[in-house]
Amino acid sequence: MTTHLEEYLRHYQALENPGYAVLVTGEWGSGKTHQIKQVIPDAQRYYVSLFGIQTVEQLHAEVFAVASPKLAKAASVVDRASDAATSIGGLFALAGATPSVFNAVFRRDIKPDRTLIFDDLERSDLRLKDVLGAINSYVEQHGFRVVVLAHDEKMTAKFGTMKEKTFGQTIKIVPQTDEAFENFLDQIKDQRTKRLVEENRNAILAAFHASEVRSLRILRHVIEDLDRLAMTLLDEHIQSREAMAELVPFFVALNIETRAGRLDRQALMNRQGVSMRYHIRAHGKTADQLPEKPMLLIADERYPNIELENNLISDDALCSMFVEGSYPVGAIRQSLNDSPHFLKTQNVAPWRVVINFDDLDDDIVQEAVVKMEQQIEERSATASGEILHIFALKLMMVEYGVQSGTMDEVVKQAIDYLDDLRNGGNLPPRTTDRRWMDPFDQAFEGRGYWVTEAAKPYFKRIWNHLIASRELAFEDQLPEILKSLLGMVRSDSKQFFEHVSHTNNGENLYALIPLLHHIPAEEFVATWLGSPNENWRNVYYAIENRYSHGRLNTDLSAEEDWAYDVYQALMRKVEEAEGFRAPRIRRVVPKVLIELANQRETE
Repeated sequence: MTTHLEEYLRHYQALENPGYAVLVTGEWGSGKTHQIKQVIPDAQRYYVSLFGIQTVEQLHAEVFAVASPKLAKAASVVDRASDAATSIGGLFALAGATPSVFNAVFRRDIKPDRTLIFDDLERSDLRLKDVLGAINSYVEQHGFRVVVLAHDEKMTAKFGTMKEKTFGQTIKIVPQTDEAFENFLDQIKDQRTKRLVEENRNAILAAFHASEVRSLRILRHVIEDLDRLAMTLLDEHIQSREAMAELVPFFVALNIETRAGRLDRQALMNRQGVSMRYHIRAHGKTADQLPEKPMLLIADERYPNIELENNLISDDALCSMFVEGSYPVGAIRQSLNDSPHFLKTQNVAPWRVVINFDDLDDDIVQEAVVKMEQQIEERSATASGEILHIFALKLMMVEYGVQSGTMDEVVKQAIDYLDDLRNGGNLPPRTTDRRWMDPFDQAFEGRGYWVTEAAKPYFKRIWNHLIASRELAFEDQLPEILKSLLGMVRSDSKQFFEHVSHTNNGENLYALIPLLHHIPAEEFVATWLGSPNENWRNVYYAIENRYSHGRLNTDLSAEEDWAYDVYQALMRKVEEAEGFRAPRIRRVVPKVLIELANQRETE
């Protein structure tokens, strides 16, 4: 079928010295260049990209290069070889600085027998007035047919009256989506992927049209990404047409939204929680009282047949794919295997079944609820994220009337659970990583916690007790940790340095953990100065480095009094020492402790 672009350009091609240029507009990535080159073949065009053009002379030189390659090559050779040519600017002078010479050569050697195509107008570094003036010279002075391609949103508003002087016709192109889809499909080599894309063609194109991005570049990237996704899937996944009919449009919609800059990492994390909290806050509100709608829900409205909160793929895996460009095979497969399409209830944690109650039969869900209650009774779940999922679901069941009781009773049950784990030595202590809560903060194993607005304060109490309990579990280990650190001070001060301060190597396990104040200052100093002299410097560096960047006022503020006590203990050792020992001790007093002492003594 002939498009309006083809129809008009064939008419324009038949004109001799038309006296006006044609402006072809279209959104970024909509296929303007491709369509123009299809309508006007290579033998009938001179193609010039304006990308990066900084001067009118450079623009004319680019036209020379395509319209008369031999002349351009000769001028280039002369330009390199001749001082005389350099003095008049070589090809650029021929094109711009000496217009009479330029016009004479142009009339003699370059005929307007082809259409001049200027692409990337919005990417030129020239002022719009200058570039349009240069383009207009080819139309009025040299009788060329000229087609200019520009992003309509970026450029058209800037034209003003200049548009009427240069362009006699403006054509906005329509992306040739079906043709582009076929072309992108042909580039897929893996036959399994190709079948998957072909079978879901309508759903892919429907999502693309619903997005209204109209960028064929984005469509190409989406199909390439479907190829990458398919490579992570098992045959049993792809063979389930029902699952793929849900997965493919969901993947395409979120892919488009992130590529178009309308969704980011923050919007992709905890999608179900974001949706649930918004609808709870918005319930019963008038239009002028509604809270600000999250980016995810705004995007969701573009796709009436696709649920963007779908948990076929976990939030973490989506962020890996769409934000980081990495396709985590294990996480993607695990997400699909945990979905109702592939869930084998006997092989997964009970909370995973209960959280999918919307899509599973009641008897299956109820069986999982019984197993979850057994976990609570037996205190068998120890991973923080699993514990939080279990009690979040308990809060939900009480709120929805599925179980009897109150939310306060669920909180008490959770606190008793955590206390029993800690007292029995089964609650993992907090790790020494400052981001130790990340693996279960907001979500666990790719699923956000089911927490409604009503349940939020109760869930927060459970969360706080969990964090405090793991902190206490860490403190339960302190005697052994401190004994180990004192042993390092005594015999391996380099290892002590790497354990308690930030370095370029070592584990730096306790660099941001306040714990040294649990060691009596006198005992620490006695151990330090009782070690071999060659060890002293490393302990000095450890203290200096540990408290640098103001950490005594932030992460390690609990150690401030202890640090001052260490300083005073060192000063007493200086007073007691004889001979070279006194200056030796004075030389290892950390500067950061001296500054702390001076500050306290002036207060």
